[in-house]
Amino acid sequence: MDKSNPSPLARHRGDLLLPAGLALFKLLLHLPVLTRYGYHHDELYFIACGSHLSWGYVDHAPLVPWIARLMTSLFGESLFALRILAAAGSALAVFLAGLLVRNLGGGRFAQALACLGMIVAPVFLRTGNMLCLPAFEPLFWLLASILVVRVIQEENPRLWLWVGLIVGIGLLNKHSMAFFGFGLVIGLLLTPLRRHFTSPWLYAGGGLALLIILPNLVWQAQNGWPTVHFILNLKEGVMSGISALQFLAGQLLYLHPFNVILWIPGLAFFFRSDGGKKFRILGLIWISVFLLLLLSKSKIYYLAPAYAALLAGGGVAMENWAGKGGRKRRRASLLALLIIGGVLLGPLALPVLDFPATESYARTITFGAFGNISEITTDMKSMFSWKKKLTAVASAYHSLTPAEKEKALIWAFGYGNAGAVDYFGGRYGLPKAVSLSYSYWLWGLPEGKGDVIVAMGIEKKQIEHVFEKVEVHSNVSLDPVLPWEDPFMILICRHPKKPLQEIWQKNRPW
Repeated sequence: MDKSNPSPLARHRGDLLLPAGLALFKLLLHLPVLTRYGYHHDELYFIACGSHLSWGYVDHAPLVPWIARLMTSLFGESLFALRILAAAGSALAVFLAGLLVRNLGGGRFAQALACLGMIVAPVFLRTGNMLCLPAFEPLFWLLASILVVRVIQEENPRLWLWVGLIVGIGLLNKHSMAFFGFGLVIGLLLTPLRRHFTSPWLYAGGGLALLIILPNLVWQAQNGWPTVHFILNLKEGVMSGISALQFLAGQLLYLHPFNVILWIPGLAFFFRSDGGKKFRILGLIWISVFLLLLLSKSKIYYLAPAYAALLAGGGVAMENWAGKGGRKRRRASLLALLIIGGVLLGPLALPVLDFPATESYARTITFGAFGNISEITTDMKSMFSWKKKLTAVASAYHSLTPAEKEKALIWAFGYGNAGAVDYFGGRYGLPKAVSLSYSYWLWGLPEGKGDVIVAMGIEKKQIEHVFEKVEVHSNVSLDPVLPWEDPFMILICRHPKKPLQEIWQKNRPW
């Protein structure tokens, strides 16, 4: 066999070695620091949701709680096991970015750029280091994008069925996968691909996606569409305060400022390049979703998975540019810029430093632009102090008489606190928690309990109108502490002024 002329299969494998290596590098970035900090409050909530297996939850889709249930059932109380699939999913997204580059006609240098762009993006570094919904979003967006490219290249409308499968599973992960579907429809309408509206395979794909998410929709209908109300309340509360300027600036920070050398040329690639124009539906998906989120005052990170296709297109565009005069210098400069940028901002997204050093570094690298550095480090702050909290709760609970314990409840304010009690409370001799927070509200109150309440995470003035007697058992000093958890009080409340079930029904959290 002529080794100087490798077979098509060998060349095919060779095309995937580089993105596979960079995906492995991404995974190796996470493994040493995967458990450096503690459980995130969202992770504890997902574990609690997983212990109440369901097709739906108030504020999120069901796939991640199912993953939490699987990992805790197989490996017990292991933070590493809980997070490993998120890290692996984040690494797989890097590989898929390289695969998309190859399908767009790019070579190895284009793959290197796109994969590095995925690796250095702070939003993907942070979400890949903990179990959360966004950790898996790029996977589904990239898989669906690759399939759309194949539909175009192969003129094979049957592949719409596979697109529907990926979109449907993506919806089970996070309802915002619907943004991809929205952008896809707009892109089809605005390109010659509109001819696929006459194909039954497009509708079959849409029907499959609907079939996969249908049990969740049934659950929503049975429970009064709580997720819809949650999103509307979130929009009125949190998202209404996000200005267009903040949204735009956030795109630069979340994706990494240096990544503009990829995603902006990537957008141009899909509209101006001869090789990219036939795939401009990918650019239209980004534009459609960007405008939708900008006008609706979305959270900044909701757009993050849409950038993956632009990074792939940008890799191809910059490979073409670097292939002109000064090839080696241009290529080295592009790679160096991404690598240096990743090293500079990496500690803001990955826990490579002790937390005080992380905050100090954040102030330095942002030149003091943030008056409250918690705007950057809030997610990390929520990973500490669980032992202090539970020790204080246990002290209050075990100060009760045996008769009081029979009717006592642990009332946690915030789903993370409730999740911590449920997950770690056994070792402290604590019962399961109740909470008015999101899905906890649906799980309700146990019968015959509630004459005595141990309340955690709320100030006395916020609850004393509900009980005849409220005493402060302890005021716990936390460091690091989330802004809204200072002070962190443990209260003992006796004799509710109204039946707790009545109070519960009047305080639905959506």
